[in-house]
Amino acid sequence: MPALPYDASRQSLFHPGAADDFFQLGDYSGDDALCAEMARLAYVKEDARLEQYLARANFQKAQAIGYENNGTQVFIATKRDQPLTVVAFRGSEPEDQSDIFADAEFILTRWQDASGRSLGEVHGGFARYSADNDIFNRVKAHLDTLPHDHRVLITGHSLGAALATLLASWAPSAHLYMFGSPRVGNGAFAQSVRNSVAVRFVNCCDVVTRLPPKRVLDYADTGRLAYIDRSGARL
Repeated sequence: MPALPYDASRQSLFHPGAADDFFQLGDYSGDDALCAEMARLAYVKEDARLEQYLARANFQKAQAIGYENNGTQVFIATKRDQPLTVVAFRGSEPEDQSDIFADAEFILTRWQDASGRSLGEVHGGFARYSADNDIFNRVKAHLDTLPHDHRVLITGHSLGAALATLLASWAPSAHLYMFGSPRVGNGAFAQSVRNSVAVRFVNCCDVVTRLPPKRVLDYADTGRLAYIDRSGARL
């Protein structure tokens, strides 16, 4: 598959949702490539634009939650001709102070699944963000309506990847793809994410993926590592 040209501009780095080149390569056959583009698309804030770009990949928006406010934002989209649904969380944005505060609250707090079962401890800021507008319960309620043969992919970039990881702990049958994710919880939480597919993409130069440090409060990495080296090769 041909690649989109790399854009190193400040606009692309800090405001990825302002782009207009989403899904320019057509239908993405691999789940990892599809989720990478969906995680980028999650930065788009306008419903009309979101629906336009999803249509390029033959997806239909099911829900867009939190887009009217600062804080957690996530969309759910379903493939028009396949039993496939993607849940994509928006990552951090520099102008949203609630994102900055969430990233900074790294003290661990207890985490439970939707039924109240203990799943270890997680980053306090990410846990608080997950409770914004009852978003996790709303997403889980939608997923529970899907037929059993439906495949679900959960994804996000940066803060969005952290939120995707928390949601995946509630939906073990879903496949999880994390891009540039900080560490989300302790060792017990990492072990509790038992999704059959849980892949953590790490760019060699991305310091966010090394935070919080492992030696601080027992933080641990979640999922299988997919490392991207300086030449752009996946190891």
